[in-house]
Amino acid sequence: MTISLAIAKERILEMYQKVDTNSKYYGRLLNWHSLGVWHYGIGISNNLIFDTASLALFDRVDLDIRLVPNVQNFSPSETVDRLCAAILCFHNWDYGLLGWNCEHLARLVATDKAISYEVKKLPFPIPQLNHDGWHPQASKLLKEYRESHPDWFAEMLF
Repeated sequence: MTISLAIAKERILEMYQKVDTNSKYYGRLLNWHSLGVWHYGIGISNNLIFDTASLALFDRVDLDIRLVPNVQNFSPSETVDRLCAAILCFHNWDYGLLGWNCEHLARLVATDKAISYEVKKLPFPIPQLNHDGWHPQASKLLKEYRESHPDWFAEMLF
């Protein structure tokens, strides 16, 4: 989903106001199944998830939320910091189920690998036509964004 830079900043500030660093979900890669599809996001508190499809917080009401095991490369606080930088970096990217989806972004933030295993396991030739589930530039672009905006939070306030 594409959002304006102003909306991206508002959502980051909202997230920081509601974060619970004591939550078992805080800064963790999460997934849930709804309407026949797997969705991905980053936990903010026991009840709030940052949905990397809509680029917004939502309340997990009655969802069976799961921690994605054994993949996280960053601490929870570092993951949330990466999430915020990614929101600013990719706020205007078009969402697409095959090329840039919630799993690509959530995994990029938590693991530094922009991959969608949901795309990867689709029948031939869909994965092969979509970089085998990988986004070829996202990791490099996020790294470059973070290097060129080391004080992104202070910049965001002005």
